[in-house]
Parts: sequence; structure tokens; C-alpha cells
Amino acid sequence: MKAIILEKLDKNAPLTLSATTIPAIAADEVLVETKAIGINPVDYKTLEDYTTADGLRASWAPSLDGISPLILGSDIAGIVTQVGSAVTKFKIGDEVFGMIKMPGHGRGFAEYVAAPAIHLAKKPANISFSEAAAATLAAITAWQNLHHHFQVKEGDRVLITAPAGGVGHYAVQMAKAAGAHVIAVTNAAQASWVLALGADEVIDYQQFDFEKAADLQLNLVLDAGGRYPAALYEKHFAPGAALFFLPHGLPAATTSYYQSKGFDVRFTGVTSDEKAIDAIAVLLASGKVKSYIGKTFAFNEMRAAMDEMKKGTTKGKIVVTL
Repeated sequence: MKAIILEKLDKNAPLTLSATTIPAIAADEVLVETKAIGINPVDYKTLEDYTTADGLRASWAPSLDGISPLILGSDIAGIVTQVGSAVTKFKIGDEVFGMIKMPGHGRGFAEYVAAPAIHLAKKPANISFSEAAAATLAAITAWQNLHHHFQVKEGDRVLITAPAGGVGHYAVQMAKAAGAHVIAVTNAAQASWVLALGADEVIDYQQFDFEKAADLQLNLVLDAGGRYPAALYEKHFAPGAALFFLPHGLPAATTSYYQSKGFDVRFTGVTSDEKAIDAIAVLLASGKVKSYIGKTFAFNEMRAAMDEMKKGTTKGKIVVTL
């Protein structure tokens, strides 16, 4: 099979295709013939051996150096070609999608991927492989923050930053599907599209002053963009509100301070989650959530896809097709 194999984590790696063996599967895994791959910021950050002071990536990204072959990527959609002896969820020929072994070494940048069955869901018939591959890490991040870390309910006031991005555009749709009143923070150029996703209000961050504005009475803030400090949101918290930072961690003292005041303010990571991916499949099948693909690249254009992701300007998701 063809795969993007790295000898080491190197931000300048050309990311060209190489030949390697098709992976063997464990009893609880299936072998997936990859049709599309979702690209995420964590992919280029891992490639650059990205770490932060709070150890956001330090706990696992550098450890990839000892794994051979080193193949990055977690988000895939494709067709099941082999089924492990303990797997009952899928059969050969099923079309599936999911986020594989996150955090960890999913080896998704390959023509075939050995995937734990619990990390996959059946691809709805009404969406493409590209749309399915897009709705993995970003969509799971949105779902886990709305339904696991917080339990959003009808009438909650939810503010979402970077609502035109990968996580954000799923979060807007999912929060709306749950009955929340969705307030999106973006710029004027993106406002009409974000409203079409389901946002009830749009705040133009180029004009809005959080410090001077009237209390927004927010139950949940999903800061997918990392634009503002927690202190800027505090006056807008309803009792018991939550603020989840998605792109970066927070100092322990900051988290403790807000917890002492009855607010849940913290970084939330993402993990492979059968409940989440199965729920996302239902939302995609119903049409309540749709993937928006900003740009598509061929498998032999992975370097260009990574460079595009690093710009941070793509609307929706970047997908690579095989």
C-alpha cells in the first residue's frame, strides 16, 4: 500500500508517498480501505513536535519517535475489507468513518488503516466519504463539549468563537439541534454563512466590546478560536456557566479560580469515542448536521494540504481524497 511514512517528526518533511505493508488487524479491529482523510491542526502541530507549557502534546506527540513506521493522521472514511474475530459491529463492505486512536498513533495517512471497531460508525448513505472524513475529530470535539463535558439543553445560551472553522461550524449546528440559543463570534464577511448554519445571533468581533456590552447571560462558551482571555467572558456568565478552551490549555491557577466561583473553565481535549461518532452519524443522516469542505487535495498533495491548514483561514474542513 501507499502511505506517508516519516523517519522523524520534521516540519519540513516533503510528505511524499511511499510503499509499505498493509497492516495486520487485532481481534477488535477492522481493516479500512481509505477513501478520504480529514486534516486537522493537530496533524501539522504533531509534525512540528508541538508542545506547550502545560504538556498538551508533550504527553504523546514526542513518543511517536519510537514507533515504526511513523504514519500520522487519525480521521478517515472508507470501506471495511477485513473484520477482526471479536468484531460484530461491522462486516466486509461496510462504509465507515471515524477518528482513530486519538490521542495516539492512528496511522491514518495511508491507503489501509487498522482501526478499532469502537472508533468507527457506519457512514450514512446520504453523505460522501469526504463529508464523513471531515466529520470526525472536529465534529467529535464539538459533540463532546456540548454533550459530555457539558449537557446542553433547550434554551441554553451558547456562545461559539471561530464558528466558520472546523470545530466551530459543527458546534453551531449541534448546539442548534439541541435547542440552544446560539451566539456566534466572527467577522462580517462570515456572518451570513454562520447564520445559515443555524446561529441565532452573530457578534462581529471587529466591532463588539465584551467589557462594555450588556450581560449576555451565557450558559456555555466554546472558545474554538482562542481569541480572548477567560476574564473577558466572566461578566457574561450565567450561574454555573462553563467556558471550554479548545485550541490550548489554561494555567492551573486560572482553572482553580473559576471553579472556586462555581464556573467550569478549562481546556478540553478530544478522545476517540464510540458514543460520539455513533451520535454524529445519526445527526449526519438526519441532515441536522452537515460537513462543509473548504478545500480538497489529492493524497499526493498532503504537503499542500498541511500548509493550507497551517494558514488557519480555511472555512469548514480540509479533506484529502484517495
